[in-house]
Amino acid sequence: MIDLYAWGTTNGRRALIVAEETGLPFTLHQINIHKGEQNTPAYEKINPHRKIPALVDGQGPGNTPATVFESVAICFYLADKVGRFLGSPADHPNVLKWSMFHATNVLSTMAMLKRPEETEFEDDARRQFDTMDRHLAGREWFAEDYSIADIIPFTRIHGIKHDRVRVSNYSNVAKWLDRVGARPAVKKAMQQKFG
Repeated sequence: MIDLYAWGTTNGRRALIVAEETGLPFTLHQINIHKGEQNTPAYEKINPHRKIPALVDGQGPGNTPATVFESVAICFYLADKVGRFLGSPADHPNVLKWSMFHATNVLSTMAMLKRPEETEFEDDARRQFDTMDRHLAGREWFAEDYSIADIIPFTRIHGIKHDRVRVSNYSNVAKWLDRVGARPAVKKAMQQKFG
């Protein structure tokens, strides 16, 4: 059995989406970060960095328990476990490069857009949106098929409400966002109530 420890943040929902997409049985444990539940000694044993999300798989590699923290690592771990969402062998490099583009660029830049005073990130965000929009022209997904390269950036981009950097200005990204958001597993994860 898989135990997923999360809260309703973009990182927590990212892990929840991939868990729902895999179809693996799991138990969601809500870790209320507003009450400091991530700072308990019990949770620190799961994630020494004391952040959400984290995952404990009682049947990890070699049928031994495995603990994974960091939402992007959880995406890779669960996709690997089920042998899906990582692309075909020929397309796997595309999944890797776009997943890393999102993990090392998009997630941090788009997080800064939540802070109106942090205007220096706006140009980076526009450049990243432009890169994504050009890549998505004439295609449905970042790689050949739906993959973790789509799951990883979705929650961060979905949550952007910014006056000067609007997702609607990038029509291919906006359409991609709608396609990902229409998936049943994504809907279920995004509608999960926390608290």
